[in-house]
Amino acid sequence: MNIINKAGEVVKDFFRHWNKPAEGNYVGNKEVVAYSVGGMGVQFVAAISSSILLQANCILIGSVYKLKPTDLALLLLINTIFSIVIQPFKSWLIDHTPGKQGKARPWILWLGPPCALLMSLMAFIPQTWSKQQILICVGVLYIIMNFIYQFYLGMYTQLVQLETPNTNERAKIISISSIVYSLAPTITGAVFPLIAMCFDMGQVDQNYYKVIFPVFSFLGCGLSLFAFFGTKERIIMPRRQVQQVKFIDGFVKICKNRYFWINNVATWFVFARAAVTGSMAWAYIYMLQNEVVQSVATLVIGTASLVGMVMGPFIIKKIGKRNTVLLTDVAFAAAMIPLIFYNNNFYIFALLCYVANWGNAVQIITSPAMSADALDYQQWKTGDRLEGFSQNFAIINSLIAMGTNYIIPFINEYFGLVNDYDVLYDESIRSPMFSALAALAVAGALLHAVPYLFWKMTEKDQANMIEDLKRRAREQNERDGYIGESILSSHEHLNEGDLFAEEEKAVQEQSAEGGEDNL
Repeated sequence: MNIINKAGEVVKDFFRHWNKPAEGNYVGNKEVVAYSVGGMGVQFVAAISSSILLQANCILIGSVYKLKPTDLALLLLINTIFSIVIQPFKSWLIDHTPGKQGKARPWILWLGPPCALLMSLMAFIPQTWSKQQILICVGVLYIIMNFIYQFYLGMYTQLVQLETPNTNERAKIISISSIVYSLAPTITGAVFPLIAMCFDMGQVDQNYYKVIFPVFSFLGCGLSLFAFFGTKERIIMPRRQVQQVKFIDGFVKICKNRYFWINNVATWFVFARAAVTGSMAWAYIYMLQNEVVQSVATLVIGTASLVGMVMGPFIIKKIGKRNTVLLTDVAFAAAMIPLIFYNNNFYIFALLCYVANWGNAVQIITSPAMSADALDYQQWKTGDRLEGFSQNFAIINSLIAMGTNYIIPFINEYFGLVNDYDVLYDESIRSPMFSALAALAVAGALLHAVPYLFWKMTEKDQANMIEDLKRRAREQNERDGYIGESILSSHEHLNEGDLFAEEEKAVQEQSAEGGEDNL
């Protein structure tokens, strides 16, 4: 009975703060729900994107179109060069978004439809074309589609960083939204194999992709509009402050921010962590060979994400974001080590991938939350909001990726996988290749953890910085003659009365006199 009463209180509290945030927070639950449902749409699009990777373990690109792993690595290299060239312009667009609807929200509206269209076209490349024609078509479509998709996905992820300056509230929103939007890959993971059974060749039948690509990409595009229409952006700054940062100045400033470096150096090794978990499609088709069991297994493995996202905020509250990253990286590595020596049993393979996926799911919460903390640190240190400029680190990341993108294809071809993917039915070829990929995944997880050993900012430090930013903004407003004005940035879509009420409450709180200079 006590449990029922507690559950009832949780429900009442949820609707009590449906429109009005809880004390100390900035975002009502109605907005959290809108962001979460919008994320479900983005993840439907992401599910299709994961089926169009320029990797040998991509069934459409590899098994159906039969493109060589090294050819795909070459396309990925070309895509990387394009990303480097276009990145400064992309970053400038983010910091100079047209209109008055915010930095992130408009891009969710504008980029969804073209992203869904280009993804759909990927499934309609004629197999009667020569391999060279298919390679060129895949490359052109992918480069354009991936630029739009990464922009689209990045803006959704960044939106939560702009909704609230409260780091604990960010972690809560990320956790709740992650639980909700994880339904999308869970649904697609369970439904896709069953849809594939309706086609003669299953998941290696091109007609299967001609159905799922347009249906789920446009469905996702539509759902993502909840994030556009149902959310607001809030940044602490004086009313008269105008963000005008030259490219070189902005780049120099972010290069002096140790927390941007830590986050981005860690991403250099994410490709290696995906060496095994990204091969689950091969395990299903060439090891398990049972679509019904695959559907059930996908649902079960999908719960790893749910468990990780539910546990994430509690772990973060107990040991902090930095230690949470270290813990989950070690857990990931520990799960991959047995697969180096034994990977011929699908169920053991799936169980260990479950643990690895759990660790990845927890980091779905820590990664954007720590990126937002790094942006707060930048504003506290130099007074600049550099959401766009911070993404110029992608140039450095892309240069690193130009080399690392060849590692997994090299392993694939070294063990005999060139353009005949049926060799993966042969255990004598598949098993040693999986062992090498597992060893790479272990190394990737441990190397991903190393940069975070140098992360010194605690949750308390971040809270002190926010209070200091509030104090500075109020003082600047007073000097400019805007006494009592809200210090939360506003756009035409924001309710100024609500913002003013929030800030009146904040003014009454005791603010810290300064941040910690040793951050």
